[in-house]
Amino acid sequence: MKAAIYYGVKDIRIEEAPDPVCGPSDVVVRSVRTGICGSDIKGYFINGMLSGNFPGREIGHEMAGRVVEVGADVQGIRAGDRVFVNPIHTCIPGESDMMGGFSEYVKVPNAKIDFNIYLLPDDISYDEGALIEPCAVGTRGKNRPGAKPGDHVVIYGAGAIGIACATALVAQGIQPVVVVRHNGRREILERVGAAVCNVAEVDLFEFLKSHFGMSVHRMGYPAVDVDIVVDCAGGANVIDDFCKMGKRGSRLSLVGVPNEPIPVSTGRILSSEACIMGSCAYEHEDIREVIDILESKKSLLPELITHHFKPEEIDKAFETANDHQNALKVIVDME
Repeated sequence: MKAAIYYGVKDIRIEEAPDPVCGPSDVVVRSVRTGICGSDIKGYFINGMLSGNFPGREIGHEMAGRVVEVGADVQGIRAGDRVFVNPIHTCIPGESDMMGGFSEYVKVPNAKIDFNIYLLPDDISYDEGALIEPCAVGTRGKNRPGAKPGDHVVIYGAGAIGIACATALVAQGIQPVVVVRHNGRREILERVGAAVCNVAEVDLFEFLKSHFGMSVHRMGYPAVDVDIVVDCAGGANVIDDFCKMGKRGSRLSLVGVPNEPIPVSTGRILSSEACIMGSCAYEHEDIREVIDILESKKSLLPELITHHFKPEEIDKAFETANDHQNALKVIVDME
């Protein structure tokens, strides 16, 4: 088969590799659509060791495809099934970015429905199937702190993950505020149902005060009435902003990965009894929630896809994916 092999910064090569061998508990999936993840971009432009892409290995993990071979012991999966592959339960721990979505075929060991294989409903396209993985990351970002109707939620970042998070919140009956630094995504965010705060134009805290109102800090002084902050950007300022909001028992969900260590005002966290938590990847419930949103046909998630490329154009695909002003989700059409 043809496979995309990562060798280092700006060095991905399409090479011949052995076809995967299907064992009795495995399935083999023909990759049809694979998206470029932010971690892939970091590996391509900075250092694969920072993003889980190791030299000499296949890459790609935001994948939808078609089952072509099924082991004798596998239940409920047939050749020809259209599927989303969950990379977390397909690869050994820590190697999900190297699942091989940019290769023609991927072996899914110990294949099980709703574990590492999710059947795509008939009205969900392969394009939409390739969105499930990144959108589940954004959905996990709001589920981790337990967002519920009535909560005041702020999202930092308007990439695919941030927009997916906003979409899942709106589907739940919550109108979030999305913090951005330019207006390039304002139109789609407002159509999703979010309010947009461009901090290059307005003061963040004044905007949030006027939008959500004020609350009271545990120690008695004023606080901004924000219950949950979801950081989908990995911005250096987010933790400090969260600490300054000051509402008692507020929660910060960290989805984005900053490039440098971030200082934390532990005194502010202590006095407000706030909580900072990590949100890593996704669980089964997050995946199912995204599939339900896609199947409803009421979301704008398909509009996240801005570009398509062929496998032999993979370098151009990565260059385009790194153009954050003009690209949201870049998809490689594997067949």
